[in-house]
Amino acid sequence: MNFLNLTSQDGATAKIASQGAHLCSWIPAGGVEQLFMSQTSAFQDGVAIRGGVPVVFPQFSNQGTLPKHGFARTSEWKLLQSGLLDNGAAQAIYELKENIARLTIWPYVFRAELRVSILGNSLQIVLDIHNTGDTNFSFSTALHTYLAVQDIADVSLHGLQGLHYRDTVTGADHCLEAEPCLRISGETDRIYGHVPAQLELRQPQQNTLIRSSGFADAVVWNPGAGAAKINDLHAGGENNMLCVEAATILRPIMLAPGDSWSGSQTLEVKSAHNPARN
Repeated sequence: MNFLNLTSQDGATAKIASQGAHLCSWIPAGGVEQLFMSQTSAFQDGVAIRGGVPVVFPQFSNQGTLPKHGFARTSEWKLLQSGLLDNGAAQAIYELKENIARLTIWPYVFRAELRVSILGNSLQIVLDIHNTGDTNFSFSTALHTYLAVQDIADVSLHGLQGLHYRDTVTGADHCLEAEPCLRISGETDRIYGHVPAQLELRQPQQNTLIRSSGFADAVVWNPGAGAAKINDLHAGGENNMLCVEAATILRPIMLAPGDSWSGSQTLEVKSAHNPARN
């Protein structure tokens, strides 16, 4: 497993694994680590990395016949280019295509491209999917972002009020988010539909703006007591993470031959002393 280190002109850094084009670390300029990574993640070829930003494609979770969350997160991606842009941002571009092994489990010809850009206090991840074959295919996808938090008990997520969601923990569907902000007090696994373009994660020391484009849904996940069943999550890790994932799950995307789809997630860190407003 190879790793690429990016540094923007103003000192923001990122670390990306070639397996899964997996973003493992992001530190804004003059800031601290913003992504959670399990201390017991295996970092072995073919084994999913626990933390950072796994790329979920072409299947979400176990909703299909493929391995959980599809094959993109455990596949070796090709680094197309990396370096500084004219504005001082650091960027890396990775590519994944079909191969014989993948065609045996998902018989479609495709090209996926992931672009990671960092500058100042912002991170942008763009995922493009192209149908380069001659048959239609459908897929679900997510940027399974593990955000690092100081204490899950002090976190609130804003922007979900009034949305309907599927509660994966209870199995209930068409639930309504009535609260002005979501607080995590136990195992939480929800798929929210028709999400706004911006959510906001608030903590005592900082706020994080979470913007998405192209993705229709958002997944909010924290294993709570269920963390004990996750063998590659270090003890107590659930207290220092919250997944807020840009996703399209409830209505999978259909691509005709020659068509493309694009989605992005942008994170921007703000001091809590000068909170950002929607």
